[in-house]
Amino acid sequence: MVQKRKEEKKYLPVMLDITSKKILIVGGGRACLEKLRSLSQTGVKVDVISLEFKEEFFNQSWLNLIQRQYTVGDLKGYDIVYSGVNDPEVELQIREEAQAENILVNFVDNVEFSDFISPSLIQKKFFSIFVSTFGKGPGMTKKIRKEIETKLDLDSLNLETEEYIKNRKK
Repeated sequence: MVQKRKEEKKYLPVMLDITSKKILIVGGGRACLEKLRSLSQTGVKVDVISLEFKEEFFNQSWLNLIQRQYTVGDLKGYDIVYSGVNDPEVELQIREEAQAENILVNFVDNVEFSDFISPSLIQKKFFSIFVSTFGKGPGMTKKIRKEIETKLDLDSLNLETEEYIKNRKK
C-alpha cells in the first residue's frame, strides 16, 4: 500500500495585534529563549509556567513566572501559547487543550503540531523585519537575523522611515 504524501504546510505572514491578548509560555528552558527575545520587543506582559527557568527568564519585569508543572486547564483564558516542554506526552495534552479552547499554539520544536510559527524579529520604532525558514531551520534564522543586524544601519533606516512617515502625512 502506498502512503499518501503529507502536504507541506503553507504560511501567510501576518502582524497580529496582541495589545489585549493574553500570552503564555509553557517551559522555561533553552527552547523558549528565542521566543523571549522576540516577545520582549513587543512590550506585552507574558506568563510563563515551568518547574525550572534558565537565568535569562529572571529579572524581566514583563514576565510573570509561575514555578510549577503544566496541568490541563492552564491554557484557559489565553489567546496565544508557546510550548517548549520537550515532553511528547505533555505536548499532546497542550495541543488537545489548545484545540478544544480555540487557542493558537506554537510548539517550539514541533512545527507539525503548531498552528503558527514565529519568525525571528528585528523591531524598531517605525519598522520590523521578520526572518523565517518556515520552522525548518531555526538556527539558520538566527544567523540570517544577525547578518542583517550587522550589515544594515538599522537606526539610520528607522530615522529615515520616521521622516518618510511624517512627510507622507502632509
